[in-house]
Amino acid sequence: MIFKKELRKLIIELWLLSLGGWLLHYRVHPIPLPGSPHNPADFLPFTWDLVAILAVPFLLNYRRTVIVGYLINGIGVIIGAVAMASFSIAKPPQPLHLSSIFLATTFPLILILNAKLFIGQIVLLNFYPQGLGRVFTPFWWFRHYVYISVAFAIGHFIWR
Repeated sequence: MIFKKELRKLIIELWLLSLGGWLLHYRVHPIPLPGSPHNPADFLPFTWDLVAILAVPFLLNYRRTVIVGYLINGIGVIIGAVAMASFSIAKPPQPLHLSSIFLATTFPLILILNAKLFIGQIVLLNFYPQGLGRVFTPFWWFRHYVYISVAFAIGHFIWR
């Protein structure tokens, strides 16, 4: 195989999660055939998922490119989770109760998406066992979740 033996299973797991996410995205955000009406916003999830499928596994395989692959993976997870959460908040299920919040929103998909962040963390720690200081820690990612959530909220209220 082309992936390092110690990383092979992790990278294949990440690749399978990305492929499954791309197939789900294609169902929700289809790329139309030429000549049919289309929504330009459908191209971003499609393209981002293709990058996650085709480039990120190879970037995570080498020490020189692992940080770039890890950042692309992490940013995709955060933006995807915040976008899905904002969609669920904008269109809550009816009637609204605890089981509908957990099962009729994008919450299960957000949980699956977050698995990619943790797999990427394990791959990064394989190359940098001592860590990288204060960056790329769980708190670092949590802060970026907050920053991007605030940016989404401000954008929602300004361009309503």
